[in-house]
Amino acid sequence: MRKHLPALLAAPLLLVAGCADSPGQQYEKGYHYGQGLPATHLGNPVNASSAYDGAARSECGEHAETDGVRTTEDWMAGCVDGALGRPASPPASR
Repeated sequence: MRKHLPALLAAPLLLVAGCADSPGQQYEKGYHYGQGLPATHLGNPVNASSAYDGAARSECGEHAETDGVRTTEDWMAGCVDGALGRPASPPASR
């Protein structure tokens, strides 16, 4: 039994690690979520400045909180890009 104990302790950790989304997956989920936001009042995203980013970040945060969505920085970056109509640019794998 002693030689199997480390494996029994490590098994739940491996299961949890396998369920976590990668940064790219988190970004994609946020991007698709942001595309569905009514962000037309944010203005012209072609010349998007930090003011547009801030407004989109606020919009994403408010809707995510209302919908009970768990956010991460990668998710938020995707949501902002999606809300502003930017091309998707997921983070490189870490």
